[in-house]
Amino acid sequence: MQTKFFVLILAATIFIGCGPSKQALTVEVSNPGAIDRENEMVELTWETIQQKLSLSAEETIIINGDDGKQLPYQLVTNGTGNKETLIFPVSLQAGQTASFQIAVGKPETFTPLVYGRLVPERKDDFTWENNRTAFRVYGPALKATGEISNGMDFWAKKTGSLIIDKWYKDDLAGVASYHEDHGEGLDFYKVGRTLGLGMTAPVDNDTLCLGDNFVTAEILDNGPLRITFKLTYDPYQAGDKTITETRVISLDAYELFNKVTNIFEVEADGLTVATGIVMEKGKPEITFGDNSGIIAYETPADNVNGTIYTAAIHPNGFTDIKVANGHYLGLNNYKSGTSYTYYAGGGWSKAGFDSFDSWVQFVKLEKEKIDQPLTIQIK
Repeated sequence: MQTKFFVLILAATIFIGCGPSKQALTVEVSNPGAIDRENEMVELTWETIQQKLSLSAEETIIINGDDGKQLPYQLVTNGTGNKETLIFPVSLQAGQTASFQIAVGKPETFTPLVYGRLVPERKDDFTWENNRTAFRVYGPALKATGEISNGMDFWAKKTGSLIIDKWYKDDLAGVASYHEDHGEGLDFYKVGRTLGLGMTAPVDNDTLCLGDNFVTAEILDNGPLRITFKLTYDPYQAGDKTITETRVISLDAYELFNKVTNIFEVEADGLTVATGIVMEKGKPEITFGDNSGIIAYETPADNVNGTIYTAAIHPNGFTDIKVANGHYLGLNNYKSGTSYTYYAGGGWSKAGFDSFDSWVQFVKLEKEKIDQPLTIQIK
């Protein structure tokens, strides 16, 4: 009886807080899979929320779980200038369904869990992070020095804090190098003139054809729960074909994997593309591949800093997986101008993964989550 009474009071409080002409909206989220989901983003069309709550342009919302506590959320624009979707994190056990209430109200202030920016003071790096991991790609000022890379760099983190600005400031001031671990992690991943951790490039006659550093970087959304940005590249050659490439990269809070969407423009009927992970020459090739859509690679261990584990996941699988051109590659056929979407990320032996086997099991679970998305019902 006490539990039911509490629920009635909570419901009444929500309705009173919304005002006489407003009602709370209930969203039921279900986990259809056999594995638990923790802090996974639910995404709803913002126009639907607006219509169902009759929201004015000035009104804000709050989201409550069954415990009555507010959840953080983000209104995603995808760079359009308009609010397109609403995202918020949920945690559900296997087979569980939970209800969340959306109502008009003033949201609490939540600490941002993602961040990214162009770093002109470090030769136009674009660097981004969440509360678990960090990455960067290389820009035009670095290319001007002769250092060319089309790949994605990985920063190993073991702190939930956002550290990009601190690491750059301390490194540039000579206080502390981010190539050394001072308690929060470090950058010791080797990229060079490669795809680094999980970028994608055209293949011509079994040759991986790499572009140069990005030319422009545009932030589409920057937190508090998701960062998304768009990179453009100068045209480059894949055999006798001229390639124009754009990348859109997105990273949610709590995740170790980026969502990456490539678009290649080419005057040809078809193209082969490969998502690749750089492999260190002369070292053991410790890999895992599954044509259902997983490639994973263990970098050679560093006696001081540990081991980085890497992977890419393609929801629709790979037509072929092989070692070539200094990379572990997952290949697919591609049609010019279409979106090629997959996921790429890494883990660290000093931040939750004690072996390559544990990493591979984690990646398999990530693939399962992608294959079985949470289901959503608005009431």
